[in-house]
Amino acid sequence: MKQIMALTLCLLLVSTAAFAGGAQEATESTTTQTTTVSTGTHNEAPILAERVASGDLPAVDERLPESPLVIEPFEQVGTYGGIVRNAHRGPSDSTGYYRMVREPLVNYDPMLRQVNPNLAESWTVSPDGKVITFNLRRGLKWSDGEPFTTEDVLFWWEVMNTAELYPAVPSAYVKGGEPVSITAPDDYTIVFTWPVPQAAFINWIAAGRDENYMPKHYLSQFHINYVDEAKLVEMAEAEGLNTWRELFELKAGTPNNFRAVGRPTMDAWFVTTGHDAPILVSERNPYYFKVDTAGNQLPYVDYLHRILTEDVEVMKLQLMAGELDYITRNLWTTYSDLPLYTANADRGDYRIIRTAGGTPGAFNIMFNVTYDEDEAVAELMRNIEFKQALSLAIDRDEINDVRFNGLGRNGHGHFHFEHDGYVEEVDQAFVDYDPARANAMLDSVGMSARDADGYRLRPDGEEFTLIIDGSTHHPHHAEGGELIKSYFEAVGVRTVVSVIDRGLWESKREGNGHMATFADLADPLIPLEQTGHIVSYVFAPLWDLWFNTNGEQGEEPSADAKRIMEIYNVLAPATGDDAQRATYVSEIAEIWGRNFWTIGTVGVPFNLSFAKNDLRNVPLEGAHSHPANPAVYRPYQWYWQQ
Repeated sequence: MKQIMALTLCLLLVSTAAFAGGAQEATESTTTQTTTVSTGTHNEAPILAERVASGDLPAVDERLPESPLVIEPFEQVGTYGGIVRNAHRGPSDSTGYYRMVREPLVNYDPMLRQVNPNLAESWTVSPDGKVITFNLRRGLKWSDGEPFTTEDVLFWWEVMNTAELYPAVPSAYVKGGEPVSITAPDDYTIVFTWPVPQAAFINWIAAGRDENYMPKHYLSQFHINYVDEAKLVEMAEAEGLNTWRELFELKAGTPNNFRAVGRPTMDAWFVTTGHDAPILVSERNPYYFKVDTAGNQLPYVDYLHRILTEDVEVMKLQLMAGELDYITRNLWTTYSDLPLYTANADRGDYRIIRTAGGTPGAFNIMFNVTYDEDEAVAELMRNIEFKQALSLAIDRDEINDVRFNGLGRNGHGHFHFEHDGYVEEVDQAFVDYDPARANAMLDSVGMSARDADGYRLRPDGEEFTLIIDGSTHHPHHAEGGELIKSYFEAVGVRTVVSVIDRGLWESKREGNGHMATFADLADPLIPLEQTGHIVSYVFAPLWDLWFNTNGEQGEEPSADAKRIMEIYNVLAPATGDDAQRATYVSEIAEIWGRNFWTIGTVGVPFNLSFAKNDLRNVPLEGAHSHPANPAVYRPYQWYWQQ
């Protein structure tokens, strides 16, 4: 068996080298043009200066806005040229590209602590938190040179209110039962007026939750409010499509986080091939609105290449063979491979970066409190003392050593320990390894009787088997699950771990079929924007259904569950005060703790990133969050050091 595995790995290495070698030939990353061309107040990349000289482009000072956003490089002013190679899994992985290049109205700093200007150079929030006014930079241009104004924000809102495209206005823009009102008194001032306080909308945008604009000059030619439907259908059929809606979504890049070939962008690079191409190629945007402290228009790097690699194991081999220049997505939680990455760092010529945030609850057990297939079992799933007993039966140190190479922290992982709202006594409750106490507590909940095999019976005297489902898209569910099974059976609770295909897992969840399941609490340092601890569809599917249908379906949640929803949907969005928001996080943690909805085991307080040694200005200190990073690491100021 070992010989077969070794042979398979060798073949994989050979095939990967052949594939990646070709990719490397096509995507050479280290060729760097160092000449900085100055044509006035600002400087530009040589490949753009050539186009200016030929009359193909206006001068750089004409392409930049009146007040470009000045970026101070993390290490030093860089040099122009080169390619940065990454890997992705195709169209289904398009979020990864969005995370790399997104340009919201305002943006977070790399540690997710401060909201900074971006496309909007300033903003104001009314004292009551209901009116948020953004002031756009004057002279901004799309990647095709057309002006970027409030017309593009209003057009985005028009699209969001087009029933054929969006049957209902996205819920993020409906508060207090009413949608936000968006107006523009002029070309550079956009006003969001909410029916209820929404001061934290600033934070929500900065976290990368949405980009509130679309290129009207381009996309309006595919929208039914501007073009006759018959004409649009004709255009759709020419693309092999049937309806104007399909045409609009194609041109808008809707399936790919609104990036598409031919669609103008405000990103540092624009795509020139599709997400399903062998290499997703992006080239520099000549109208990009940022400059460094020396007046050099950014980005430094000419091209981004994302190599289509559907197998994550192949991505690992590409990294260690030196065929990728930067990667975090898909490898960011592969903690068990860290010794392998470290051993191959010299060969791959990369450095390993640990970004703050991570997965505080990297391997949690969620008990379905709305389970309804067997009332006696359902009572156990809701029994807090039963779950606390099982928590004491877990040897977290062993899980940490075996599954996470000793990198983790024991705890339930409700929130990151560095967050201001972290509550230690909640996170550390019942996490000591104490099988004797676990046995005593299980006896006290009415499970002292055992069957002939030594397994505990239910309080009603019937046999009991705890079934914990896992998903194949999390490898540690199977391997870690066997450890959990051994711990629980050591205290007399017969346990079955069932790791199933993700689609089947989702179907079972939707049908309220899980008795218990493994899940992660991947909490960044901005949890109120990420909503990872909202009442979970995992541990309470029928509560989730009740919330999503305004009480028409599902099961009415507990008062604590309703309070969490109130915090996320009403209270937290209403304030931008960091201290108050941290207080809300603490309250959420305390609610989770007293209900014991989850048993946490081990969390890892960082995520992994990898960068070539000569790729500079990649920050060593940054925070991980979906979907904020790696855009907050400012890839547009990365450069190749000669």
